[in-house]
Amino acid sequence: MIKEGKFGPQEAICLVVITIVAKIFYTDPSIISNLAGTAGWYMTLISVFVAAVGFTLMYLLLKRFPGKDIIEIFEITLGRFLGFAFSALLALLMVAIAAVRMREFSEVLKAYVLPLTPLTLILFLFIGTVMLLNILGLETIARLSKLTIYGMMVGFFIVLILGTQNYSIHHFFPILGYGIEKTLYHGIIRSSVYGEVVILAVFAGSLQGIKHIKKIGYTSLVLSGFFISIALLAFILTFPYYVAMEITSPMYEMATLIDYGRFLQRVDPIFLFIMTISSLISVSTVFYAFMSIYCKMFRIQDRKPVILAASIITFVLATAQQSISDVAFGSVQNLRNYGGLFFYMPPLISLIVAKLRKKGDSKGA
Repeated sequence: MIKEGKFGPQEAICLVVITIVAKIFYTDPSIISNLAGTAGWYMTLISVFVAAVGFTLMYLLLKRFPGKDIIEIFEITLGRFLGFAFSALLALLMVAIAAVRMREFSEVLKAYVLPLTPLTLILFLFIGTVMLLNILGLETIARLSKLTIYGMMVGFFIVLILGTQNYSIHHFFPILGYGIEKTLYHGIIRSSVYGEVVILAVFAGSLQGIKHIKKIGYTSLVLSGFFISIALLAFILTFPYYVAMEITSPMYEMATLIDYGRFLQRVDPIFLFIMTISSLISVSTVFYAFMSIYCKMFRIQDRKPVILAASIITFVLATAQQSISDVAFGSVQNLRNYGGLFFYMPPLISLIVAKLRKKGDSKGA
């Protein structure tokens, strides 16, 4: 069995929240404006609700098999072949998320901060840091997330509060965006925005029992939905939705617009700190999940020799896209639209099969 360390509920909540919320700093707000207009801030709350239903399925599955992670459960319920296939799909999804998120971060950094720096150099330095964090292990990443989240929360709210000078209530309307039907549709489809909560099922052996997993999962989803919703609301109040569609990183643009005279301006370094640390933790966590699933699939006891190969794969996938437009409207859109199928359907199928075949502890579930 792979030794991944132990950490408590607080560290796990911080880890999941950072992993989910980090995407708000890239192209997601622009895409949401394109899909839902001014309704994006509450459309994401619909996504949270659907994600909570999906997490409930995972929780019921884990509760039926105490002490097992989702990779082991897939094999028990579906057999070696189908269990392997389901685990492989989840692993591919994790590495795709890591690569796309790394590319999004690098594109934003190059566009706003380092325009003359080669993109490959930024990606190389980023993946090098991710490799280091993964060598240190999951427990280190979890404790780092708890250590840094308080500073990031303070910086996050500083940017939102100082940005009130640029808010306009007129940008809030029409409040229904492009229509309630489209808002509901995209809110349901894009529930994969919160799909990284599945890492709790992957790292179940590192957490302190099924009761804690339930608490961690629902708490993480509520907090993530809150942070993403108020960030989108601030973004909508700052930019008209038809302007917001064209901005690469709306949250960074919000920070650059803050100006209270000669004594308080250019607070975007605060935003850069939040974006960089959250991106490193987020990608490192998803990257570790990919390695963990892969090692469990092939029963590899030592994950460290896999890190270099996994890093090369992630780096290649990150450089495969031609431009930020391909990333935002190609890879990111596909992950948001179809990711929910890979996050929520395998646990549902596994749970149904477990009940039909009477596998696991039926009293516990």
